[in-house]
Amino acid sequence: MTTRALQFGDVVTARFPEQNPQGREQEGIRPAIVVGFPARLGVLRFDLVIVVPLTTNRGQDWAIASPQLYPVFPSGITGLRSSSIALLDQVRSIDVRRILNYRGSLTAEQFAPILNGLQQMINA
Repeated sequence: MTTRALQFGDVVTARFPEQNPQGREQEGIRPAIVVGFPARLGVLRFDLVIVVPLTTNRGQDWAIASPQLYPVFPSGITGLRSSSIALLDQVRSIDVRRILNYRGSLTAEQFAPILNGLQQMINA
């Protein structure tokens, strides 16, 4: 899969690398939402895409307390098997070769909380 096939708001399955030393970053194979394309700003050294990883929503108090930072998506959206939380605090670039497959695309309305949360985090 290449970045040309991807769009903002696409939900993909990606392989997140193990961290050494281990920290709090998401690892393993999991869904993620495409939120950026560094190539839009210039010629890249490597073919990268910016994503927000998802994790399953099992009554996480931290997600309930901070919905702008952790938007929740119900099961069924773009093929998600269970309710999922977008981890805006873990936005990261990954090599496009880490994207295993395309799951579907969020609507503009579904994608809006992601954009709003990211804008609020990075606006000076």
